[in-house]
Amino acid sequence: MPEETEEQRERYRELLEELRTVMPGTQVLFAFLLTAVFSQRFPKLDDLGKRSFAAALLLAALAAVTLMGPAAFHRMSKPGKRPERLAVSIKLQVAGMAMLLAAMTIVIFVVARLIFDDTVIGVMFAAVTGGVGIAIWYVLPRAAHLNTAD
Repeated sequence: MPEETEEQRERYRELLEELRTVMPGTQVLFAFLLTAVFSQRFPKLDDLGKRSFAAALLLAALAAVTLMGPAAFHRMSKPGKRPERLAVSIKLQVAGMAMLLAAMTIVIFVVARLIFDDTVIGVMFAAVTGGVGIAIWYVLPRAAHLNTAD
């Protein structure tokens, strides 16, 4: 079994700190989605709006669970397995953030569509949200060679 290094310990601390900053936003989005169905305007959504909303709700829940995964994995794993935990945890973080971005993008679609009563505008708002998220969260770090998953 390879000896864990100080760099691995530091990367793991950084990962857990990053997750501590992402989780509150994820939880707020999830809570908003859970309560939105009780608003007066929710019944005005058509089938596409309700199905899209349900997809966003599911993705937000899965993002929260996935982003909590590294902390649970850390506590449930045997000592001395930090390199393995780090590799799995990075994958969980990337997957959780992808689900979070998808949930945010779909929510923007639903809300913009409801505000403007126009599916095309909803798609445009969602495309901008998803595109900017992908650019900032995935493309920019790759382009700058800052991605810790390599």
